[in-house]
Amino acid sequence: MAFLNTSTLLYLASVYIAYGVGLVIYRLYLSPLSRFPGPKLAAATLWYECYYDVARRGKYTFKIAMMHEKYGPIIRINPYELHVNDPEFYDELYVHGSVRRTEKFLWDLRMFGRATSTFGTPEHELHRIRRATLSPYFSKASVQQLEPVVQLMVDKLVSRLEKLQGSAAILNLLDVFSALTGDVIGQYAFAKPLGLLDKPEFAPQWQRAILDLGENGHMLKHFTWMEPLFRSMPLWLVRVMNPQVMPLIELQMGFEEQVNGFKADLAKGRKYTGQRTIFYDMIADDQVRPQEKDSEHLRTEALAIMGAGTITTAHHLAIVSFHLLENPEILAKLQAELKTVLPGKNSRLQWQQLEQLPYLNAVIMEGLRMSYGTAHRLQRISPDIALQYKEWTIPVGTPVGMTTLLLHNNPDTYPNPRKFDPNRWLQPSASRLGKYMVAFSKGSRQCLGMNLAYCEIYLTIAAIFAPGRFKLENYETTARDTQPAHDFLILAFLRIQRVSGLPSAETGTWAIFSTSLGKVLLLSRCTKKVQFFLRDLLSLLVIIGHHLFKQGKCVDEQDTEVKPHWLEESLSKPIYDIAGSW
Repeated sequence: MAFLNTSTLLYLASVYIAYGVGLVIYRLYLSPLSRFPGPKLAAATLWYECYYDVARRGKYTFKIAMMHEKYGPIIRINPYELHVNDPEFYDELYVHGSVRRTEKFLWDLRMFGRATSTFGTPEHELHRIRRATLSPYFSKASVQQLEPVVQLMVDKLVSRLEKLQGSAAILNLLDVFSALTGDVIGQYAFAKPLGLLDKPEFAPQWQRAILDLGENGHMLKHFTWMEPLFRSMPLWLVRVMNPQVMPLIELQMGFEEQVNGFKADLAKGRKYTGQRTIFYDMIADDQVRPQEKDSEHLRTEALAIMGAGTITTAHHLAIVSFHLLENPEILAKLQAELKTVLPGKNSRLQWQQLEQLPYLNAVIMEGLRMSYGTAHRLQRISPDIALQYKEWTIPVGTPVGMTTLLLHNNPDTYPNPRKFDPNRWLQPSASRLGKYMVAFSKGSRQCLGMNLAYCEIYLTIAAIFAPGRFKLENYETTARDTQPAHDFLILAFLRIQRVSGLPSAETGTWAIFSTSLGKVLLLSRCTKKVQFFLRDLLSLLVIIGHHLFKQGKCVDEQDTEVKPHWLEESLSKPIYDIAGSW
């Protein structure tokens, strides 16, 4: 019996090894994608991508940029997926539904777990239905109706900052702007702000939780068993092991209570008479399918809207603020333009009026270019027809991605791309540049919240940088600190600092304490040893695999890495933040 058991185990092991070898051979030499250039190790296994995104914390986007420098504008980046770095191809890939059906890559959507949100819907038809439900709430007309709410939140931010004048307070502007955008979208989605603008230090744990969720997405994508494991954890255990995600969990719990209250009121014939909100209107609308009113769908939709509606806009505002403070001549020119339409520092203009200011427009466009929007590549699948890129025919059903970070740093499109230069948007060629501005993506899956983001951006910049209002300066922050460093779905930048709210007894200024943002696993604290073990084991497996493939001539002998000119040291550095001195 022991002999049979041993024989059976050996047989099963042999079958497993043979399957693995056969799979690698198929991927390298027989797959329809085998003719596309790229590293052989990346084509052979998903562990290559896993190493860069999990062990090295969101670095695969930067590795892809380096691959393009070596292999050309179209490359194979994993066994199933292609990536293109050519601005001219963008409008061919990201198209409207009237051109052709477009779907998303289900494997990559695992970053969101079992998300059923509109953003996380892979199927073309279902996405069209879900987007049609949400689109009216984010149209320009709807956002203009919401503008008084946005202005109210901006005024609240300005009021709080005015109280800090003369205190030499040091603020983390990413926290400040995340609090602003979080309260705006909270008010619109749930009929009440989250109160972030009222909290000490502007609730830094809020934007940290969103970034943390994005980093954990890499783990969920590569290790699918983790998502149901996390879902099965009791709340007290999550609170002990990873308190950083608790703000999002508490938000979801509060939202579920509110949704249940809406449903109960409607069932009893009571109508909600408060401010219009996205989710109450969806629940009350008879034209919305019952499936879209399911509590699980509404929960994931709410989380997606809160995440997308908070951090990307806050990043833009922080990046613009840094560059305005770093370049006094640009700030002076902006304030001179604002002074022509704002008679006093407390004057206001509506969004529509601010859109007519050319230099403000240029500053905002340059900020969008350098804040990128979504950092992660956005894959699209053409399920019905093959796509053509130059001499390359892309097979039907192949995920193809492009990355804003690469496109916005293309020197052929934007000369000297690392320079913050609003004047490039005032030249006769500016209309051509607009074609390549893809911070909100394009096509049938373009960012839903684009109009709300623009409204927040225009009103906030005009308020914060109104002539004579505040005297600001960057604090221990340089242009190098704003270099992208991690792809956590959204970008994390170099050097993060946390600002303590405790004033120094000696100087009256606020002390600064450094804090690390990322974790390899969602579990933290008591699982640090497990994290390091898994990270080191994964690194070892990739190194051994690379060596074996190289011996088998599956990897080029001269596999040198060529960094893009703009990448600098992004692959080896830690993360960013901006502080304003008051």
